[in-house]
Amino acid sequence: MIDAATYGAPNWVDLSTPDIVGAVEFYKELFDWDVSAMTTAMGDYYVASDDGHEVAGMMQQDPDHPAPASWNMFVYVASVEDTLEKVEDAFGHVLQAPFEIPGGATVSVISDTTGAMFAVISGGPKPEGTYFSNNPGAVCWLELLTRDTDAAAKFYQDVFGWELMLDESTETEYATFRLGGQDIVGMLPMPDMIPAAVPAHWAVYFTVSDCAASAKMAVELGGEVAVPATDISIGRFAVLEDPAGGAFDVMEYTSMD
Repeated sequence: MIDAATYGAPNWVDLSTPDIVGAVEFYKELFDWDVSAMTTAMGDYYVASDDGHEVAGMMQQDPDHPAPASWNMFVYVASVEDTLEKVEDAFGHVLQAPFEIPGGATVSVISDTTGAMFAVISGGPKPEGTYFSNNPGAVCWLELLTRDTDAAAKFYQDVFGWELMLDESTETEYATFRLGGQDIVGMLPMPDMIPAAVPAHWAVYFTVSDCAASAKMAVELGGEVAVPATDISIGRFAVLEDPAGGAFDVMEYTSMD
């Protein structure tokens, strides 16, 4: 069973935003999160919880280095330093050298060979339980959108040992990566509707009980709907943007079990 302490598996997401006050209010209302702040050397870090379980983090961007708001994936590894060697051997890039965060964990920000950014984390308190959940407000899936799926597949196989599984039942060339025989993340060719200026990236999915209602609420809270509620085999999803432009997905499962 893949859980939050499985090496090579995602176990956290966080939001980098130019407007942390607006982001906290938006996501608290949309997902009914409880949000608390902790002080770090890099500024206040906001931790969102759902039903007592920590779900995601949020942090104000450095005003001297502005960037679009974005959600980021973290992959748990045995050693950040050893992983960075694999990243460089696989022709990825280290965007931020390893640094320590509260609790003693080490983090580094990297990008794959197609430009998708994410982070790796090791050490610190051992994560407990499973990370993905079908409970409303929780993270339920992560998905790579890239214009070079072959290059991306090789990168993640070389760095994390993920096994690529192609889904031949769809017309979208959808694929999943497996670890220990279990699906952990998805991969999709970048849709034609996405502007060329948008780089490869990891999309974060949050579970909701009503996809259409969540999309409507996001707009009422100042966000936007990038892709309206759409039916798929396991339920309905939509792509939304928070008021600062941070994109994320919401997923309403046919069965919430």
